Amino acid sequence: MALLTQRRPLRSLNSDEATFVQFVNRSPRIATPWWINFDGFPRNYDDIPPGGTLRMCTYRTHPWVFRDANSGDKLLINQDEIYFPSSAQYDEDGPIYMPIYVIVPVYSLKDRCLQCVRKQVKSEDYTKLEIPKSLQADLKNSPGLLREIENLSMKYRNS
Repeated sequence: MALLTQRRPLRSLNSDEATFVQFVNRSPRIATPWWINFDGFPRNYDDIPPGGTLRMCTYRTHPWVFRDANSGDKLLINQDEIYFPSSAQYDEDGPIYMPIYVIVPVYSLKDRCLQCVRKQVKSEDYTKLEIPKSLQADLKNSPGLLREIENLSMKYRNS
């Protein structure tokens, strides 16, 4: 957590300009939307089942990330790892809820294999597997949302 306070974190800036989105889960996984709050910490919203949608009023400066609800694996939003809302659009009936698509990325073969092993093997049994120690360590280093947000902060600095 200290890293989040030492660097300028990826975070929501203000709630000045509302925008309207409809998150559409096009993945076969249950997707958890995470809003990055004003302090740079994630706050989860209702899970979206495969094929499901979630309508939200959000704000232009509010970043969002999505993760697999069961494994914590990264999901993409409109082909990117983080979603920054765009300006609201309106028609004669009011706001238009813009569709924002959640998909499974093309994971590397190594990452996909690690996901499968994590699903099949208890974490305390990783060291019993006859695989290199480096892969055992990778298995123990499962996805961590706060660590990933720190990495995204370095990539997408905002102020």
